[in-house]
Amino acid sequence: MTTETYILPSSSSQRRLWMIDQLAPGAVTYHIAWAVELTGPLDVAALESTLSWLVDRHETLRTHFTSVDGEPAQVVVPAAPVRLPIVDASSDDAWPALVDEAAREPFDLATGPLARFGLVRRSRGKHVLTIVVHHSLADGWSFGILFRELAAGYAAAVAGSHPDLPAPEVQYADFAVWQREQAGRGAFEADVDFWHAELAGAPTLLDLPADRPRPAEQSDAGGEVVFDVPDELTARLRASRDGTLFTRLLAGFQTLLHRLTGADDLLVAVPVAGRTRPETRNVVGFFANTLALRARFTGRPGFTEILAQARASTTAAQTRQDVPFDRIVDRLAPTRSLAHNPLVQVMFALDEPPPEATSAGLRITPRLWENGTVKFDLTLTVEDRPDGLRGRLTYRTDRYEANRIRRFAQRYLTLLTAALDRPGTPVGELPLLDPAEREQILRDGNDTELPLPDVASISDLLDRFPPAEPDAVAVTGPDGTLRHQDLAARVNRLAHLLRAHGVGPDVPVGLCLGRSTDLPAALLAVWRAGGGYLPLDPTLPAGRLATMLADAAPPVLLTDSAGTTVLGDAVAAAGTTPVVLRVDQLDPALPTDPPPVAGHPDGLAYLLYTSGSTGTPKGVVVTHRSVVNHLVGCHRLFGLTPEDRVAAITTPAFDISVVELVLPLLAGARVDVLDAATARDATLLRAACEARGVTVVQATPASWRMLVTAAGVPAGVRLRISGGEALTRDLADALRTDGARVVNGYGPSETTVYSSAGVVGESGPVDLGRPLANTRIQLLDPAGEPVPDGVVGEIHIGGTGVARGYHGDPGRTAARFRPDPFSPIPGGRLYATGDLARRLPDGRLDYHGRADQQVKVRGFRIELGEIESVLRDQPGIRDAMVTTWGTGGDVRLAAYAVTEPAAADPASVWPALRTGLARRLPEYMVPATLVLLDVLPRTASGKLDRRALPEPTWRETTGSGPTAPRTPAEEQLATLWQDVLGRTDVGVHDNFFALGGHSLTATRLIARIRTTFGVDLTLRSLFAAPTVAELAVEVAATADSRGAPHRIGPAVTTPEDLLASLDDLSDREVDELLDSLIAEEGV
Repeated sequence: MTTETYILPSSSSQRRLWMIDQLAPGAVTYHIAWAVELTGPLDVAALESTLSWLVDRHETLRTHFTSVDGEPAQVVVPAAPVRLPIVDASSDDAWPALVDEAAREPFDLATGPLARFGLVRRSRGKHVLTIVVHHSLADGWSFGILFRELAAGYAAAVAGSHPDLPAPEVQYADFAVWQREQAGRGAFEADVDFWHAELAGAPTLLDLPADRPRPAEQSDAGGEVVFDVPDELTARLRASRDGTLFTRLLAGFQTLLHRLTGADDLLVAVPVAGRTRPETRNVVGFFANTLALRARFTGRPGFTEILAQARASTTAAQTRQDVPFDRIVDRLAPTRSLAHNPLVQVMFALDEPPPEATSAGLRITPRLWENGTVKFDLTLTVEDRPDGLRGRLTYRTDRYEANRIRRFAQRYLTLLTAALDRPGTPVGELPLLDPAEREQILRDGNDTELPLPDVASISDLLDRFPPAEPDAVAVTGPDGTLRHQDLAARVNRLAHLLRAHGVGPDVPVGLCLGRSTDLPAALLAVWRAGGGYLPLDPTLPAGRLATMLADAAPPVLLTDSAGTTVLGDAVAAAGTTPVVLRVDQLDPALPTDPPPVAGHPDGLAYLLYTSGSTGTPKGVVVTHRSVVNHLVGCHRLFGLTPEDRVAAITTPAFDISVVELVLPLLAGARVDVLDAATARDATLLRAACEARGVTVVQATPASWRMLVTAAGVPAGVRLRISGGEALTRDLADALRTDGARVVNGYGPSETTVYSSAGVVGESGPVDLGRPLANTRIQLLDPAGEPVPDGVVGEIHIGGTGVARGYHGDPGRTAARFRPDPFSPIPGGRLYATGDLARRLPDGRLDYHGRADQQVKVRGFRIELGEIESVLRDQPGIRDAMVTTWGTGGDVRLAAYAVTEPAAADPASVWPALRTGLARRLPEYMVPATLVLLDVLPRTASGKLDRRALPEPTWRETTGSGPTAPRTPAEEQLATLWQDVLGRTDVGVHDNFFALGGHSLTATRLIARIRTTFGVDLTLRSLFAAPTVAELAVEVAATADSRGAPHRIGPAVTTPEDLLASLDDLSDREVDELLDSLIAEEGV
């Protein structure tokens, strides 16, 4: 045996593991443990002699580490005889726990030993040899060497002879020296350049469907699922001539990841032996390296193409495997996070387990022992065994449950089988689910059948459930109140008037009304006459209303003093000749009994126009059957009672208004119609709700945030319904603070208000709930097949709520309203929403944004293409693009344009452009800013590249540079503007709305001004005085008139502000800042 101690350089891989150990001393993540089952008569002395010979033969087995000038160095100590600690298992079932204990005992890299052996005696003829080695000393290949030499050495020891094996040509330390020399002379640079070019631009995070969110700091706790590849599939995989077994299995795994995540570009880590020099083949050491193989799925490739791609990347990788992986990662410089591995989080390996051997009558069966830790989110290891292929999926238990991983395994096998059957079929169209799971997924969460009353119309439904107290108040508004019996009489008079002008089934009636008790009365009257209403919001531009009128051509319009002027302009522009009736000028002689009307469930209930991608709004035709279904389902969900008071604050042009104007009447509750000014001002809205005793409020998240931030939720509101856009967790928590019931609803106009809803729980992401009555929601992949649970798919909605289609547009109707192949009812249809979601284990739906360009701003669904179309129609605009910026409830629109002739200053074209947009688009669809470009960015394939757009420079919308505040009041106001708008460049003459402000941010600003200055400023003041200079005058005037004291002081920067600014710095920049402070202050 050797007697000298050597200090030698460490390899690159050893340095990496040494550094990890410095951060987490004693972690067992990098322990490699084997349980070697020994069956037969065992000569313990011969076994100890063999192990002693192995330790002497391989320097790494007697190596630990020391630090030399801050760098780890290998310390190779003299060999010492191995004496096996022997432990008796109390029972045959107890030995695994003893192996676990040995596998998890920490190593000390500074003192060693880093290889240890033990023996568990199960019975006289059954033993288990435990071998535990730190990964810095050995890799998987090394154990193949050790087990071969163990068998040979034991046979020789039992026979009393020396093993007849040649000594290794080199030791691992020789490799470490060689590696350093290669790096020193730049031998790896060409390979590093190759990998940089190969991996540059690849996504550095692959987020698989998981059971739990990714924690801020990942754990190494792991689990394992083992599965066998069926014999028939194994035979086909081995027999195929297209690629190697490794590339076939790898390509299948890459395809599985693509299908589970939707990623068209992904990285998978693969281990390589790292033994490119022949003299290293029989050396125990840490030669293994990790490489990242890239897979691209653009252009609908078939499995044959993915297999060819895997073969090419594997071949290239094999010839460039000497470069240490950490050098590649450093060159690519991905964003570092404690939450996940840099660059790659998933690994694939094909392994040949060491074979069973017999030595001197002893059967030796090595078995790799999992120690309950993992290095990747998910690792698939396929073992190529004599009796077949066996898969092992190891996973992080802080994210995944074993059941999900078992489903991954089944889908891998299903996908592989289909890929071999149809190698030319696009991989996106290959089945991922076996038939049984597919049927289960189609059923789960869709057991929503609810019998509906046998009624022909909504009016019949309301008649079926008359109010218990006809004298009770049904509707209140700015103009007064209506009892149920008064409301019925008014509805019937209007219905007779409409019938006299030809209104009946499937006849649209335009409603252009202010917010009064006439609003619900007119809506109900249209239904009582058998028709359907067309909401025409009087606040919309006349051009927008004209487009709707020209398309829908309603023969009759109902209006009042609030809508007369704009309606006249719109009718003139539309070129139509409808009869215009005033609801506020009814003939009292009209009958008060219901007119005889034969309604039909499939007749028009309302025609609602939403944003369209062609620049023209599209009209959604919703039937009585769909509205009846919605009302019955919501009545059950919300549980309204006659004691409830429901605030009506939503324009009838937004379909959720049905919940406010009609649903309460079905329950005998009261509708409180609030005027537009009250609905927009948080303070006024809260006061009105509390004064009227409102118990139910429905609003978009943007409006809820306005209330919560500026005034607080009105006292007494027991039910708070959120709909129209995504509800964030923080806002949901604010709405739940006093124990109120909060319901989050989801659904496009095309499927009748809400298609799913759920009560918001106390923690976790806010989901979309479950499908409502007689509604089926399928999550489908691009091939129209159901996606597995946890996988994101496009929401397709079927059932009774699906609208008839788009008015006068059969082409677009056919594109979005598709035959439902999963419907139990013949002729069923599915509406493709363009929204993305995944199904949670309990059946709830987790929203994942939109698949197309449609966005939601302040609760309104907007298709960016419509704004772009109107932009391109403006004089001087050659090309245009619109995108959003901001997050949560503060999303705004930014326009990018190429002008002709080219303009250098956006301020020179913006005023006319904004005016032109405002003529054709609602205020919420007019972009907040304009950026001029020489050319719009495009991808290599010629598509517009929104990600390449520069960040908007908001000064471009306001003309001249900012004028600094001149008074303490202006300084304080400018600071408030900066906080609310998220800007740093506010001048006293800048227009609040030109800087991107809108009614919701305006409400926040007014609330801040009220608190800061102690003045009762109204929202109207900001619209009248939209600059800092003008508003400062308004604040002073208000304060003087009410005798309120000024509370104006200099703007200050708090310690919290300073700490917040550090969030914008990288770790390196923070370190540099601290270093400079230490140098300057002598800390």
